Amino acid sequence: MNPKWRELDLDGGGLQAANLRLAQTLRRRNVTYALMLAFPLGAHRWYLGELRGAILYPALTALAIGGWLAGITAIALTALAILAALLGWDLYTLEDRIATVNKRRRMAVYLSQGSGVPTGFQGRFSDTDGDMPANAAHRRMPTLAEQEAMLRDLAASRKKPPGKPQ
Repeated sequence: MNPKWRELDLDGGGLQAANLRLAQTLRRRNVTYALMLAFPLGAHRWYLGELRGAILYPALTALAIGGWLAGITAIALTALAILAALLGWDLYTLEDRIATVNKRRRMAVYLSQGSGVPTGFQGRFSDTDGDMPANAAHRRMPTLAEQEAMLRDLAASRKKPPGKPQ
């Protein structure tokens, strides 16, 4: 999409504004996978809005570094094993989690309350005027007897002299 279209202010509501808001909030797969390179910081979990996992990754990383610096290799190796297991689980379930996050965001955007009908809005013009030809199309065709009666009335109105009442 051309960047100039994204800069348009369509905050009046409607489908175009909702689609623009949605495009800005959806989570991208390639960004999530790139953030997985910084898995010790839990960046991919922050990006997806998963607070528990986002805190767990740095905590386990700090525990592993602290255990290594303190010389307690059992704690460091356990923390690293848990980190590796979490990373494997994230790689296995990441596609489903991205789809779930995007589905929640899509529902939130499309089901959010709109601004409603503008003040003074009365509908389409053809809906308010009863004499418009668009409304006449919905009437049934006159019967043959009704057509003959209309023709007689038309012929009688043409025969009478102008200016004289009946």
